[in-house]
Amino acid sequence: MQVQPPPTAGLTYVAIGASDTFGTGTNDPATQCWPVDLTHALGSQTRLINLGIPGIDAHDALNIELPVALDAHPGLITVWLAVNDLIDKVPLASYQHDLDSIVRRLRSTNPNTRIMVANVPDLTLLPRFKNGDTQALQRQIAVYNAAIASVVQQNHVVLVDLYQDWPALADHPEYISQDGFHPNELGYAQLADIFYHTLKTLKT
Repeated sequence: MQVQPPPTAGLTYVAIGASDTFGTGTNDPATQCWPVDLTHALGSQTRLINLGIPGIDAHDALNIELPVALDAHPGLITVWLAVNDLIDKVPLASYQHDLDSIVRRLRSTNPNTRIMVANVPDLTLLPRFKNGDTQALQRQIAVYNAAIASVVQQNHVVLVDLYQDWPALADHPEYISQDGFHPNELGYAQLADIFYHTLKTLKT
């Protein structure tokens, strides 16, 4: 868990997620992950609590990350929990139930908090998956993203459409780490821009 020192006043931002929220793929995840970049964009009075845990799925995040997020009473929450569940072949109904439980509890406990939920990027564009069954993977991504869209709509939160914006990242191999899966420092900076511009659009 990565927590920056609290400012004298301002916004508390909590990031719920897995390795791609933690910052896997960089030399220093504590300073080079996209939640840190987003925090910088939000201003010096923003305090980040990054709950990203590599390898975690939505069900475990429900029990491990959610209680910490609730206790923090944040003004902004991002939730990016999907890729591990998809890769681990978690049944769609189970995944959707767990994601909905997370978002619903966040919403009911902090009704004035801005909540942003990201979907599954187009993983077929990543080097790790290019030689696999990309058609089957696309079908999995489509059904997961439909489930995420449903949770977002039902709970009246904000969708961060990484699937739509991911091709711009995939066109730049310099944004992907050596594992062919996670972004690197440059890639995470681009991801932070997607989250920031989504948030900025809501405020205009």
